Parts: sequence; C-alpha cells; structure tokens
Amino acid sequence: VKAERGIDVPVMLSGTITDASGRTLSGQTAEAFLISVSHIPLLTVGLNCALGADALVPHLEAISSNTEYGVSAHPNAGLPNAFGEY
Repeated sequence: VKAERGIDVPVMLSGTITDASGRTLSGQTAEAFLISVSHIPLLTVGLNCALGADALVPHLEAISSNTEYGVSAHPNAGLPNAFGEY
C-alpha cells in the first residue's frame, strides 16, 4: 500500500506470546517471529497482550538483542484467575 500510494509512513509491528510456552499463535518463538518480519522496514517490533509485564521480559530481551529496530512492549495485567481478577 505504501508503494502503491507513494507514501512513507512508519510501521510499528507487534506480535503476541500466547502463554507460558513462549510461542506466538502461529507457534513461533520470539526469535522466529523477529526473523519472519525482518524483511520489512520497521520503526519498531514488539510484543503485546496475553502475558503480564514480568512474563513478557525474556521474550522482549530475545527480540531486542537481535534487532536494530526500536522495541515496543504492551503487556496486559496478566492472566485472570477463576474470579476474573488480575
């Protein structure tokens, strides 16, 4: 779309680590996710949702140590308990 319209806008890309397995919805590790999107000129690459901040840190470290892009993080409040509390 950028090429078609002749515009240059920054792209921020974010994936999701779904649970304690440390994999995305498609089954990739954080490193594999980064490799699969590295051909795109990005402003930032990061992770969002599913895990709380503490659990997201190791996956963000894996990304940040392997890229020169900016790294973003958008964790949630963690996983809910049986009462719907975080």
